[in-house]
Parts: sequence; C-alpha cells; structure tokens
Amino acid sequence: MNLASLLDTNTRDTGECIIKIGGSEFSEFYANLKTTSVTLKRRDSAEATLTFSMMRDALGHWPLAQDPRIRSWAQVEIIVVFGDSEQPFFSGYIREIKTDLAQSGNVASVTLSCQDIFMAMDRNCKKVTWDEGRESLDILREIISPYGLTLNTDISSTPVDNIHQNKTDYRFIRELAEKSQYEWYLRDLSSGQRELVFGPARLTAQAISQKLMVHAGRATNCLSFNAAYDGYQPDRISVSTAPLSGVEIDQSNNTPRLELFGQTITDSSQSGLDDFEWCLPPGDGNNSETANASAQAQAEERSFKLKANGRLDGTAFGALLLPGSIVEVGGSGQNNGKWYVDSTTHNFDASGYFVDFALIRNSASGNEISSAHKLAGVI
Repeated sequence: MNLASLLDTNTRDTGECIIKIGGSEFSEFYANLKTTSVTLKRRDSAEATLTFSMMRDALGHWPLAQDPRIRSWAQVEIIVVFGDSEQPFFSGYIREIKTDLAQSGNVASVTLSCQDIFMAMDRNCKKVTWDEGRESLDILREIISPYGLTLNTDISSTPVDNIHQNKTDYRFIRELAEKSQYEWYLRDLSSGQRELVFGPARLTAQAISQKLMVHAGRATNCLSFNAAYDGYQPDRISVSTAPLSGVEIDQSNNTPRLELFGQTITDSSQSGLDDFEWCLPPGDGNNSETANASAQAQAEERSFKLKANGRLDGTAFGALLLPGSIVEVGGSGQNNGKWYVDSTTHNFDASGYFVDFALIRNSASGNEISSAHKLAGVI
C-alpha cells in the first residue's frame, strides 16, 4: 500500500491490499498499517499478520488498541487490487493480539495474528461414527457445509470403512488428507464463496497466464530465484500386506505416475548403485487397496526432487501467485519451464508488494526455453 493511496480510499493502486475487520474496511487506520503479511500453503491453514503503529492521543488514550473491532475471533478479510479487479485471498479470524508499548514516548505497535476459517473448525471435538461404506467426499461435504464451504476436488469418492471421528472437524480433515498425501487448503473466490480444495496435486492444469521472468530486462518481475535438486529421495515406494487367503505376502512397487514438467527424468537409475526404493512400514493389515494407495501417494510426493525459492515483485507480476497452481519460469536456463507452487508469503508495506515463493518440480529437469522470454535466444 503506497502513501498516496492512503489519502483517498476511492483510488486503488495495483498491488494494494484492502483490510476489513469485523465486516467493515479498516480505512481510518490505514495510515498506521506498517506491514501486512499473508502466508498460503497447499496443505493446512493460511495465516496473516497485520502490524500497526499506534500513537497515544492528547487524553492519554490509544485509539487503535481501544477500537472495539480489535478483539480475538473478530473476522478479518484481505483483498488485493489488480487494476480494476479486487481479488479476495484471505479470510479468517484474529487469533492473537500483541501490544508493544515502548518504554518512553507516544508511539507503540499492535500486531494481529490471524488464521483462516480452519480456526473455527478446531473449536469442538466431535464424536461421530460414520457409516461403513459411506463415500468419503459425501462425509467431507457434510462436515464443511455448516461453515459455508463447498468442496473442490478432482477425485472420485472412495468408501470409508466405519471411521470414527473423535476430534475436531479440522483435525479429522487433516487426518483424511495426510493418509493419501492430499492437498487441503481453503480458497476465497471472487464470487464471495469459499471452498475446501481437497485431493492430489493438480499437475495437469493449465499454467497461469503470467510468467516468472528472471533477468528479462524491463520484463523482469522475479527478483531472485534459487533452485536445488535433492537426490536423496527414492525413485519408488514398496509396500507389503498380508493376503486375504494363503500365506504368501502381497508386495507392490509404486513409481510416480504424475505428468513430468521437464524433458529429462532425474531419477537415480543411471547411478550404478542398487535400486533406490524405500518401503512403507506395516500397519495396514490385509487392506492391500489402502496400503497401495498410501504407497503410491508417497511415491508421488517424493518425486518432487527439484525445489526453488525466490522473491517476486507482485505489482510487476500483476496477479496473485497461489499455491496449488502451475507457473512457468523464464530466464533461469535449465530451470525454465513449468513449476508447481508449493507456498507463498505475500508482503505489503511502504516499499511495495512482494511475494516470497517456494516451487516444486517432479523428478524432471532440462534446457526448457520459455519462448515468451525476451532474451530466450541468448540464454
């Protein structure tokens, strides 16, 4: 948020954030807003931190700290402006209020730590025995409906074998997701609706239209980009289960089946060493279907051997970079091409709007050249 925009809330600049607390815009305190930081992940809660400077008035009061909207469990919404478009990307509640009063002087600070709607789903322990054979997606829809959420998933439902819930809704959803290494996060939509995204990584989706451009002259929007390849990850996962009949142990070897993002598979089959295969510990009894699904999920997740992090100029990028989406990188040589967004931290302050990102890539590398990159011919 820049200083000029603070003086006129009818004029919105690209990369500016709008803050609503308790249902109304917190515009009278925009001049006090020092930093806004929102961290989004493709698994688990989103979190936001708002830090305000605060001055004592002539009567010795602290108007911002005493504002009735500043209270725990007050609703918070954060919206980002891009041109004429306002895009919601965080909603939740104030979790913690920290007031820092200086030893001397009239200036202090108030920091609001916020968490998304998962916070409201972690208040009550529910004791429910879900019917045997009930579809898992049907159970999820029933759980999230009271919170005003809809389900966004690419998976077909599978039966749940007599699952007993003796935990909060949030922890139950987390447990279901972690069994299959699924993504699970909340997403605010421009329509005002909110959804739970649940399922495997969506690597077959279209890449977003904006590209991360590194060393691209005036088209540069990526300020730093660092990539690393972790070779200490298995090429496949095996699992053994007890048979329903007979004495022979059933064993399966699971290799990743995800779409590759690059030109060369970077497994270790050419190392001259033994096959790189890890196994799941026993624990699924004779349920081979469940055990194989868990092993396959582990194999898929372990295939993300390439990781990158960096910093993006959000205003120059001109859009929200969100976890669970695909973005193309240009100008990084052999690390060009498609990457999957793992997490992002969006930072707003007087210097502008910047995004710290973490990207992953599944067992692939190469010399992909982004045709849109202005320097593609010389890189």
